[in-house]
Amino acid sequence: MKKVSLIIASLLTLSLVIGLAIQVRNYYDNTYVASKAYTRAPLKVPNREETKDDTGKVIKGSYSYQYHFEFVTADGTKKSVSFELSGENVKPFKPGEFLEAEVSNTRVVYGPTAIKQNKIPKSVLKKISLIE
Repeated sequence: MKKVSLIIASLLTLSLVIGLAIQVRNYYDNTYVASKAYTRAPLKVPNREETKDDTGKVIKGSYSYQYHFEFVTADGTKKSVSFELSGENVKPFKPGEFLEAEVSNTRVVYGPTAIKQNKIPKSVLKKISLIE
């Protein structure tokens, strides 16, 4: 009887560990595995606001611009991602400027940075033009 209980407990523990590992992997893939994507800054610059931390408390001397981008990856996949540009001497993106970033399913992992239009793949450029 002890052996059966030990085997059942071991199998339950093993299945819990496997389930947890799968969940961690899915979270990591959605949050941090990124691909190069392109977009264009909106023609209207967002309002400059005081930066707030996660609790809603104002961070003294820091200002933010809230953006919502529709990125297009090299394979044509569209990803909608919000992005906060913040800092002490932060400047907004130039209206209509082309941007490049490393984007996961849920966030901008690296960037965005300005890029010249001729550096963007033509198939992606067509889709970016349709977003406007």
